[in-house]
Parts: sequence; C-alpha cells; structure tokens
Amino acid sequence: MRILYITGWFQHPSLRGPTRCYHFTRELSARHRIAMLAATNQEIPPEAIKEMRSYTTDLHIVRSNAASANGTILGQLPVVGGACRKWLEHGDTVRRMEAVFRRMIRRDSYDVILLHGKSLLPVIADREGLPVVLDFCDATAMRVRATMRHEAVTKLPWLTLRYLHWKRLEKKALRATPYVSFICERDREAVLGPGTSAALVPIGVDLAYWTRQSAAPAANSIVFVGVMDYAPNTDAALFLVSKILPRVRQACPDVKLFLVGRNPPEKLKQAAAADPAVTVTGFVEDVRPYLEKAAVAAAPLRFGSGILNKALEAMAMEVPLVATPMVAAALRVDGLTELPLRIADGVQHFAEEILHLLGQPAERARLAAAGRRFVECHYVWPSAARRLEELCLAAARSAPARAVAGLEIEKPWFQSL
Repeated sequence: MRILYITGWFQHPSLRGPTRCYHFTRELSARHRIAMLAATNQEIPPEAIKEMRSYTTDLHIVRSNAASANGTILGQLPVVGGACRKWLEHGDTVRRMEAVFRRMIRRDSYDVILLHGKSLLPVIADREGLPVVLDFCDATAMRVRATMRHEAVTKLPWLTLRYLHWKRLEKKALRATPYVSFICERDREAVLGPGTSAALVPIGVDLAYWTRQSAAPAANSIVFVGVMDYAPNTDAALFLVSKILPRVRQACPDVKLFLVGRNPPEKLKQAAAADPAVTVTGFVEDVRPYLEKAAVAAAPLRFGSGILNKALEAMAMEVPLVATPMVAAALRVDGLTELPLRIADGVQHFAEEILHLLGQPAERARLAAAGRRFVECHYVWPSAARRLEELCLAAARSAPARAVAGLEIEKPWFQSL
C-alpha cells in the first residue's frame, strides 16, 4: 500500500511534543511504502531527518514562518495577540503545505492519504478522488469547553470563539471521510455521540524505554509529570499544590511533591516557592529518575482531551497512580477490564487516596505490577499501528478500480465495535 502521510508536526523522540506519527511511520514502513509531508517550527537534528528518511520513500518538511504573523495588526493585539499570531502562522503553513501536496500527487500515485490533524483539511482540498483516513485523535472542542469552567471571566469570550471554531471544524472533518480514528472511547463519544463504531487507535508506550531500573522509591514522595504551560496541566499542578497537598500534609508532614516538566508558568513557580515541600524542575532531559524516586504518581487533571500519555508512562515505570475520573475515562479499554489505579474525585478524596497508597507498601507494589501489565496488554505501538493499518487498507479498497497490495480484510474490525 502506498500511503501519503500528512501531519502538521514533524515528530521524533528527540524533539518536543508527541511521537504518534513517528511510531506509526516506523511500524507501517515495514509493510508499506510511505511518503510524508510534515510541518515544523523546531530545529530538527540531522539524525532525526536521516532516521525518518529511512522509513519513507519521500519526505517533505515545511518550516513554519513566524515572521508571516509577527508584523500584522492582529498579532499585536493585547490578550489575544499571541493566539492570533499562531493562527496566522498556521494559515501560512497550510498554504505552503497545500502547494507541496499538489506537486506530490501529480508526480506520484498513492492508495490512501493518512491525515493527522483536523485543521489540515485545506491541504488536501484538491486530492483528486484519493481516499482519506483522518486520524482525528482527541475531542478538541470538548477540551476547550471544559477549560471555560476553570478560567477567568475575562478569557471566556475568546474561549467561546475557540470552542465554536473547533466545533465547526470537527463537524467539517467528519463530512470529509467516513474513515476516522479516535484516540479513546471518551473522545469518540464526545464528538460522535454514544453507540458509534468509528475506529479506536490509542497511543502506545515504548516499553523498552519506559522500564524501571531502580526498585527503591523515596518515602512519602509524589510526582506529577507534564508540559506545565499546557492549560489542563497548569490547572492540575496548581490544584495539587494549593488544595490537595495541604490535606496530605496534615497526616504526612514530611511529604514531598515534584512537578516535572518544561515551561512552568510564573504563577505555578510562585505557588511552589511558598512551599518548601514542592520542587518545580522545569525541563529535564530524562524524567525517568523522577518517576523511579516517586512513591506515588498523581494525575489530578480536571479537564482535557485524549489519553494522558504521562499517566501511561508512570504505569509502565511501575509507579502507582492516583487519577481523576476524567483521566481514568480516557484509559478505559472496555467495560470489563479493571483499571490498575486509584480514582479520586475532589480535594479530600484525592488526598485520602494518596495517603492510602503512601501508607500501604503492599498495595503500591500490587498496583505497580498491574499497571505495567495493563500497558503491555493495551497500549503498545505495534498493536495500535495494526489498527490504523486496517483502517487505511479499508479506505484504499473503497476507491473504484484501485488495486492495493497488503492484507486481505473481509470486514474491518472497527465496524464491529
């Protein structure tokens, strides 16, 4: 099968950000021919480009042009100027990706377009009948709407506009193709409603990398890992520092909290500075030592979308996890499999669950082992890639008079969910 993979983010483990497209490219390239069109706003190490070229027959990288937006009137507006600059920069990137896309489909033939990114639909407007698989991933409109419940009133008008934008874009994306994949059932239901059968293609964890080397965590230590300027993580970290930690300290005076992740905002650093029990690391090259030292991992997110990959990484590293119902809902694989974590809703309940684990070494060990097994069974890249592969094959065979080399599929698995 000849796949044209289009993504708005050139992805590689050496770069900031997600690695979903990287892992799928690596897995699928063993059985199919993949050409890639990707954008980036980062400097890419030559080694990363070399590796991606080894997986692809053709690789085109469009570099975002920040200068295209910096000098505009919209880009200079207070409060929303930064968002406007990103929007203008994105529009410029999409136009240049569209030009490259046209050249690619005129020069070569493809069986299917694999599109990662709802906002990239204009890139493939002139796709000349090529079938499309849209890796829809998460429910962005749902996340923005939930954010509104936790933000200042002054931000609500702008967030309302963002919500309406994403809601409209999601509806448009669903009209573009019937071959759509979601990252988890919660987000699929938020977009399509209950009882739908669109494909579920979760993220995976590199189990060889996320493997515990030390078996001796520090006593009474809690860790929260994430990109700290991402709104759901900022809210969760502040919630943990200002509300949950004081309740834990009442019963465990020597508790320590580590907030690990790049770009901590000033308000988080100020909140942490007032509490000697809290350490804000900022960017670290390797978060695994912090996970290994933690007795408990916390995921107190109150809003968001998609699967929290940091929760899966903690479980893979055999760190017992306490999480909110919102996080747990994204991790569920069916109605029968028990999640190997403690679920807590509200300040007091969350503090109680942390204290329970801090005081129960045997329970921590049980959850640690069960968490690793859960990830091994349900969240590894090869099995996720096979789901995406089946969806691509089904889409490619839907095109009239199109012969596609690959696996024979009588009925796509996702139609029976």
